[in-house]
Formats: sequence, C-alpha cells, structure tokens
Amino acid sequence: MLILRRKPLLGPGVLVLAIALTVNLVTVRGADATEKIRPTITLAADRNPLDVGHRTAVVTGTVTATMPDGSTGPLADQQVEVTPDVGASQPQTLTTDGDGHFSLSVTPDDRYTIVEAAIQETDQVAAARAPQLWLEVRQTAASAQSCEVTPARVTRTTPITVTGTVTYDTGAGPVPLTGRNVVVRDDKNYQRLGTGPLNAAGAFSATVPITADPGYHPLYVAPDIPSDDLYFYPVNCGNSEGKVPVVLAPGKPRFVNFSVAFNEPGRAGVFGAIESPLGPNGEVLFSDMENLPIVIEWSRNGRNHWRHLGRLTSLSSSGVFGTRDRGLPESDSDPFPSRGGYFRARFEGNNFLYPAASPVVRAR
Repeated sequence: MLILRRKPLLGPGVLVLAIALTVNLVTVRGADATEKIRPTITLAADRNPLDVGHRTAVVTGTVTATMPDGSTGPLADQQVEVTPDVGASQPQTLTTDGDGHFSLSVTPDDRYTIVEAAIQETDQVAAARAPQLWLEVRQTAASAQSCEVTPARVTRTTPITVTGTVTYDTGAGPVPLTGRNVVVRDDKNYQRLGTGPLNAAGAFSATVPITADPGYHPLYVAPDIPSDDLYFYPVNCGNSEGKVPVVLAPGKPRFVNFSVAFNEPGRAGVFGAIESPLGPNGEVLFSDMENLPIVIEWSRNGRNHWRHLGRLTSLSSSGVFGTRDRGLPESDSDPFPSRGGYFRARFEGNNFLYPAASPVVRAR
C-alpha cells in the first residue's frame, strides 16, 4: 500500500522568519503611531461675558504641538474645525497662521453659547479637541425713572397719563433706551393697563384707562421687556428710585353708631364713628380715619333747613368722634346747645374720601 505523507511547506527556519517579520511589523506600526505630531488646542475670547454694549466676541485659538523628537512649538498651516455655536451652527474649517493661531468673531443669540474646536487625525497629525469655551451674555438693567402720573386722584373710569424716562448704563453713563415700549400695570388688581412707546431720548408719555375701585392703586411702570430678552431686564420706577407712582380712587365713608342724648338740659351730646370704605373682599381701604372734621347739624323736621350746631374731630384711626359728656373726655367739645329734633353728622370730603352724611336720628 502506498501511503502519502504530507511534508511541511515551510521548514523550521522559514517559520521563525515569519514570526520575526510579524513582530517587526507590529513594532513599525507602533513606531508610526508614536511619531505622529501631537497637537493641543486652546480657546480664549477677548471679552466674556458680553453685554448690550459688546455683543460680539473675537474667539482666538492657539495650536501647539509636540513633535516626534519631543520638541514643542506652534503648529502652522494646520486645519481646525471650529463650531461657533454647538447645536445651532455647522463647523467652520480654519487654518492656523505661522504662530499657530486662528480666530473668528462670534455674536451669540442665546444667554450661553458653546464654542468647540477640533483637529481630525491624519497620517502625520493625531486628533485633538479643545476644552469647550462658554460665552455668556450678561443682561443690563433698563430702569424706569422720574415717573409721574396725572391725575393722581381719579374717579372710577378716569384715564391717566404716566410720564418718565428709561435708561441703561454700560459703565460710561446712562444711555436712553429706544425702540421699545413701557408697560403700565395696576399692581393692586394685577391688571395690565396699557403701553406707550419710548422716543429717541428714552422718554415716554403713556395715556391708559384705569378702572379704579376705591383705594390706593400703586402702579408698576417699567420697560416692556420679555423675560427671555438677551440683553436687558426691566426695573420699574419703584425699584429704581424707591418712589412708586400711585393713583388714588376716593371712596365713600360710612357713619356708624351715630346717636344723640340730652344728658344736660338744653344741651345735645353726640357720639359716633366714621369708618373707612371697604374693598370688594371686605378689606379696609384707608387705615387712618383720625383728625377728620365732622359737622353736627339740627333740623326741625329732619328733611330740610339744616342748621349748623358745631364741629367735631375724629379722635383715633377708628374714626370715633363725640362730645365730652358721651364718655370722650379727650374731645375738644362740650354738648351743643340745642332742643329736641332731628340730628345728623356730616363729612364734607377730602382728597381720599367723598362727602358723606350719617343716618338722621331723632332726640328730645
């Protein structure tokens, strides 16, 4: 029987040579990798944060490199992919100059903008990426000032006119804000009343309607700037100057517990109180009802021909008034000379209260 034996195609010496060749190739490839230029990228901005007076930053990049021989220096004529606004713009390819520098201008359209730079790997240069550069836009206060309102005393549907100016400051002094509006709001009712334009000097005159219930109505007057504005935030007159423009809508007071007694013959002693008008939720609108002049009058029939008996003054913030004989020793009046008939108390009004009269009472 003929038996065929396979002979190895490669002898022992050839196998050793193949192994040696493989090791040498690995070594060569490793040497190639270590011999690449190793770049480093840094980014810097000429101004950060930005603001309304400085809206564009010049971003400068520097590429330095470690050479295969271990020396370091700037890397010239190197292409760099720069993304001026990560997530919102496409990369730009820039080339470094003889000092390894590149630059571009960035005008952010958001409060924070991220700039990135990278070098793609080639046969001679390894890949590199710069630390991200964050550009911030800092908002500047746009402040309403010198706010005045006319008329300051209104009826329920009186239009009002608010005047003033709006400026901002970037460090070189006040600058008028232009091309925007001011908004006027009734802070008592949280009601937006209207707007008015700012002129070239940053001044405004806004005439707006107001439906004013009785009471004090502090006004919010400020530039109409949305919360996501890139460069400004609004400051109202009250916060910028500590002076809040206020509109007053008078109310009608109420007389309560008015009574007349003849504790002395031929002399009428009176007692009562004048109280603040109340708001829609029962709140007291005017807390101080002291020192209000109260007129006491007498009539034979209680309908007409009222005769003046005298004048009293409310003695406390609660509006209490009366003569000394009615338990008010601090009163400045004794009982009034009078005879039986009809009596009333009357208030003639002032800046914040309308005239009012008490219910008519009969005494004898």
